[in-house]
Amino acid sequence: MVAIMSIYTGPLSQIGIGDLQELMAEGATENVRLEFKSEIPNKDETLKKLSSFANTFGGFMVIGAKANSADGRIQELCGVDEQSGYKQRIIQWSFDSCSPPLVVEVSDPIPAPSGNGKVCYVVYVPESDSAPHFLNGRKGIWTRTDEFSARFPAQLANERELVHLLDRRSLIRQRRTAIIGRAASRFKGFAKTKIGIDETESAAFLNLCVVPRFPARPLCEQESLRTLMQPTETNWISWREVIFPNPSAPVISQHESLINLDAARGTSFIEINIWGLLFYGVRVDEHEALLLHGVQPGAAETGNRAIHIFQFVGYVLLFIQHAGKMLLRMKYSGPLRVEVGLGPIRGVPWLGASAYNRGLTPLAESRLDDSINLVISTSSEKLIAKADGVSAEILKLILFAVNSSGLVDTQTKLESLIRNGYNYNCWAAPTSLSI
Repeated sequence: MVAIMSIYTGPLSQIGIGDLQELMAEGATENVRLEFKSEIPNKDETLKKLSSFANTFGGFMVIGAKANSADGRIQELCGVDEQSGYKQRIIQWSFDSCSPPLVVEVSDPIPAPSGNGKVCYVVYVPESDSAPHFLNGRKGIWTRTDEFSARFPAQLANERELVHLLDRRSLIRQRRTAIIGRAASRFKGFAKTKIGIDETESAAFLNLCVVPRFPARPLCEQESLRTLMQPTETNWISWREVIFPNPSAPVISQHESLINLDAARGTSFIEINIWGLLFYGVRVDEHEALLLHGVQPGAAETGNRAIHIFQFVGYVLLFIQHAGKMLLRMKYSGPLRVEVGLGPIRGVPWLGASAYNRGLTPLAESRLDDSINLVISTSSEKLIAKADGVSAEILKLILFAVNSSGLVDTQTKLESLIRNGYNYNCWAAPTSLSI
């Protein structure tokens, strides 16, 4: 049986001098998953090598190791000068300059066995399910190959390799579509059991979904979902003088997911799943008589419904802020896709006012379209740091789509709308909004 060197099997955080010495003892040779660098490569060279690993079978780059130019066999662990912040630098390059970003691990500096005061670094990239990874600036897609050299250099992908990589990414997109569709179907099924099939078909619902752009691998185990969902100081939000999500509401488990029913009271729903999906659903229309006059509608008024715009804005702000808290708890960092659905809305008036619950007046309504579906691309960092900005982008698109663009056609109007949403949620609006 051929022994496998420990660099391939142990956690990167535990790699030490002994593992580097093992490379020398075994006469390790550069291959499809291993490359040696006697000097610290620049940004372009680093990303070319790391993306080629990710696009092929994953691999390790050992920095501070000299290889024979003829056959790639390791000759010396010469080491390099220790670099301040080197780990953060590589991770930042991999996030900013690759699309989609690379998942990279970088070891702490490992003293070179020669004892010359220099160090070695080991950089690891797993095989990526979200390949192909493009380098920014139209620098192509790199793979590891021995087609022209036994040393497995990084080469630009050929047609066959491109097709293989694109097929791999296609599977990720299919998964994303499937888990979003499944969550929407679950919410609709829940609404039918709560308010009845007939009313569900005519009621207006908001679906807001936040999901990794490339859900390539699970972010957690199924048994961890309940801990993530439980209200704590890090994930609950004070909303309208109650706690969101509703801590007394039923929480059920379904395949790959945990679901909080009635999370925002009324007909509402949160789903979180192992792929990092966060799905929020809520009914947004009410009887017009109730909104205008604060009275329960009579039998003759049951067909007249309206959407309170400040309530609607409040829901968008609430869901985006909660999603940011959950992403932090799941430790996800990367590109996001926000999908929003609203409907049926044709002929349903929107009601607004200068102050909540005082002087409500009808606004415009959707004359032709009965539903809205929109997509926004963002990142976990932006959603967490600038939740109001992401909410503002959603609101601009939605209100334009329902014939109310005049409410968001200036920065001042948009800020006023969001502040009214804060007021509806019983939140103290910040002095300066991050939009």
